[in-house]
Amino acid sequence: MKATRRDFIKTAGVLGGVAAAFPTIIPSSVLGAEAPSKVLTVACVGVGGMGTSHVNQMKGRKSVRIVAVADVDAVHARDAANAINKQYGNKDCKTFGDFREVTRAKDIDLITVATPDHWHALTAIDAVRHGKDVYCEKPMTLTVREGQVLVSELRKHNRIGQLGTQQRSSQKFHYAAELIRNGRLGKVNHIDVLIPANNRFVGAEWKPEPVPAGLDYDFWLGPAPYAPYTSQRTHYQFRYVLDSAGGQTTNWGAHYLDIAQWALGMDESGPVEVDGHGVFPTSGLFTAPTRVDVHYKYANGVTMRMRTRTDGVYDGNIIFYGDKGTLNVSRSKLKSDPASVLKENIGDDEIKLYMSRDHFGNWIDCCKTRKRPVSDLAIGHKTTNLCNIGNIVMQLQRKLKWDPVNEKFDDAMANRMLARPMRGPWSLA
Repeated sequence: MKATRRDFIKTAGVLGGVAAAFPTIIPSSVLGAEAPSKVLTVACVGVGGMGTSHVNQMKGRKSVRIVAVADVDAVHARDAANAINKQYGNKDCKTFGDFREVTRAKDIDLITVATPDHWHALTAIDAVRHGKDVYCEKPMTLTVREGQVLVSELRKHNRIGQLGTQQRSSQKFHYAAELIRNGRLGKVNHIDVLIPANNRFVGAEWKPEPVPAGLDYDFWLGPAPYAPYTSQRTHYQFRYVLDSAGGQTTNWGAHYLDIAQWALGMDESGPVEVDGHGVFPTSGLFTAPTRVDVHYKYANGVTMRMRTRTDGVYDGNIIFYGDKGTLNVSRSKLKSDPASVLKENIGDDEIKLYMSRDHFGNWIDCCKTRKRPVSDLAIGHKTTNLCNIGNIVMQLQRKLKWDPVNEKFDDAMANRMLARPMRGPWSLA
């Protein structure tokens, strides 16, 4: 994942000029055999880390064409554009520092968002308000309120939005969820979710550094509180500073809590009680917890515990406990006890979950058919809520009731943490 953006307030005239920079029709001689009417134009916002993966996922597909990238780090933008131009054999890819120059360009169809977490909502919201379909990296938003606004705007403008919870497009996780939904473990009573420990650390002795050439650091901060620049605050490490992300709770929790919700049939709901205790840094730059331990309880009695794993494996893991057995699934394994569970077939008359085997491809197909994708942003919002309320209870250190329909706690202080003030001129309006 990566940073984006520069000074947000620009004139409408500049933005209009940007739109004119993109051709209305890409010549078929450039596109090859695919007809221009079937090729969707793409701009990638945030092209470091995960943004590089977005570029790689998109640039070889005949049904889409990357025509622009936007990033507040000029080096990242240049490198991404060079890779795209090499793929297409030209020098046509445009580079920008301000994401609005692509989210508002008339001849861009699709936007991918791989910025730091504190920029996800503002970028995606601006895209859908200007008629773009969006692929957004997880976690979807930094706060519950941001997610509410993004989903509302998505539906209001009839756009297609996919969240980067790509495990829904994995055969392993799909099969595991179908087994559970069809009662192969009997009644599920408990779920264990293990997430990796932090893989970056900063000691108490750090100093502000000069902002490197080519990085618009003020735009990188954007809505986050002002803080002096240090290289360890930005790019990959942003995820361990609570002003810009939510640590491993949101980074990995978003993937595995998503599978739990899917398997339980809770995509439109969530738990009714949450408790948590974290170990937080007491000095240094990072503020996200180094150890997490969050407990959720659903209205049907199912309990779930998400905690930091201690075996050094940098992957998540989820274990379902039912009255007929257990199921253990991660990106590298799928095991059951009894082993016979994994020999079960799902019959034609049983519950069949949404099938996707290509997360980006599923999104692109849905952008054409206007059907909702496997990780529709409304589903992603409910998953992201679990991450965000987990961080809230760990900070407050007390058990709270949660209303998954109205998305509120039974606690005034906790409810104030469902949204955050934004540094001007930024807002959700």
